[in-house]
Amino acid sequence: MISLGIEGTAHTIGCGIVDEYRILGNSSDTYKNPKGGIHPREAAVHHADHVSEVINFALDKAGIKLSDIDLVSYSRGPGLGPCLRVAATAARAISIKTGKPIVGVNHPLGHVEIGRKLTGAKDPIMLYASGGNTQIIAHINGRYRVMGETMDMGIGNLLDKVGRDLGYEFPGGPVIEKLSLNGNKLLNLPYSIKGMDFSFSGIYTASKQLLKNGERKEDVAYSIQETAFSMIMEVLERGIHQVSKKEILVAGGVARNRRLREMISTLGKELNIETFLTDDEYCMDNGAMIAQAGMLMFQSGRSDTVETATVDQRFRIDAVDVPWIIDSPIDSKVDEGAESIIQECNFLGRNALRKTRIRKDYRDPTLDTLIRKERIKREATMIYKMNELGIPVPIVYDIDFSKLYTLYEKIDGEKLSNYLEKGGNTVPSVLEELGESIGIIHSKGITHGDLTTSNILVKEDEPYLIDASMGTTNSTLDELAVDLYLFMESLRVVSRDPETLFRYFVNGYSRKNSEFELVMEEMNNLEKRRRYV
Repeated sequence: MISLGIEGTAHTIGCGIVDEYRILGNSSDTYKNPKGGIHPREAAVHHADHVSEVINFALDKAGIKLSDIDLVSYSRGPGLGPCLRVAATAARAISIKTGKPIVGVNHPLGHVEIGRKLTGAKDPIMLYASGGNTQIIAHINGRYRVMGETMDMGIGNLLDKVGRDLGYEFPGGPVIEKLSLNGNKLLNLPYSIKGMDFSFSGIYTASKQLLKNGERKEDVAYSIQETAFSMIMEVLERGIHQVSKKEILVAGGVARNRRLREMISTLGKELNIETFLTDDEYCMDNGAMIAQAGMLMFQSGRSDTVETATVDQRFRIDAVDVPWIIDSPIDSKVDEGAESIIQECNFLGRNALRKTRIRKDYRDPTLDTLIRKERIKREATMIYKMNELGIPVPIVYDIDFSKLYTLYEKIDGEKLSNYLEKGGNTVPSVLEELGESIGIIHSKGITHGDLTTSNILVKEDEPYLIDASMGTTNSTLDELAVDLYLFMESLRVVSRDPETLFRYFVNGYSRKNSEFELVMEEMNNLEKRRRYV
């Protein structure tokens, strides 16, 4: 099968042609705004002016005629409306002229599938890092799921904004990367992770102030990369431990950054899993990725008509069925997490666990030590607060900040993820009891901060909260909602009916938190605020 794909989500208009085995031809042209950034209508005019030539050039490279193709695919979204419409119009015109079927493709799905085609990755967890978005994606239960993503700007947008503030032309990412090579001072920037999501807006605001204060631009660039990339790596690693994928795939424009690639390779070596880095040329938006994803969709029974071949600016990758991937089995380890090693030991005759915070070689050493010490301190504080409220938690026996470990009471239970997988008549009551515990701490302004099925143990049908090292004691409504949203997302990983399980949880939660309706409303708003383009 020969598939022709047209990409037009943002600044690039491209055409690619693929078959089942290789890329036959690929061509693109990029809109550049001399004032920086991207003007949607101007970009769309650029795309309309160049779409015919990129299609013809791709056909010439492939050595075929338009009549030789079997399928035309286009980027349905997410993206900028005027740009998307140019690509869709061109695809519909080709479909009408040739009589060939047409398929609308999710843009991030294209990045995943061209990466798999080029690298040979089978079932990876993927870091998609671009100008408009940053996501951690993994295939679970028939679809690619967004396990974590930016809640404001994409990582590329952050780098472009800083580059523009420094007086450089778009794109700013390569400039920041080059400047960082001469940076040698780690400056204090917000390290903002909420659940499995991250926020870069605080880094941007703080970096502007650092530049005003006279800090060297090289040190600011270095600090931005080290802080922002470390946040991404942490969420990526936690995602790996949740779904047990044995491969990492990276794509998107920012994936060309050498420091980010070095971090990902280091993480892969630490976890002893394969790392696949998409070729630089195909990290950027391109038509071949749309052609590849469209071909897989069509071969799986999905197609559109000229009438239904529309665009969707907020098109989510997790709205697309992906039956061509076979999931890897989830291997939930109780003695190892993304941040720690757990070892059984004895404390004054009691069964205990030693939780040692692991050094992360991909992080700047100074940043790494600060994070590990802060997490130890915060976790002990959160457990103390929860224990005061009567919430089932392990007892903290001892803390050693020099060796970065904590001694805990050993809870002879199993992870909630395993408990739910086995099912049983007690599942509803356990989830309701868990909901009550979270309702109690939320009513006091306390959040867990990392409320996933991996951080809850079930002992004799009683749920215990563990690993609250990212919680807060004076939480905003948004932070309370993040707790619930993260728990719902983690249920989607382990169950094909997460909505029913979550209803049990909410039944208990509503009994103990009088403001549960406000929290639920805010949780529902989180989906709308998550990034799409």
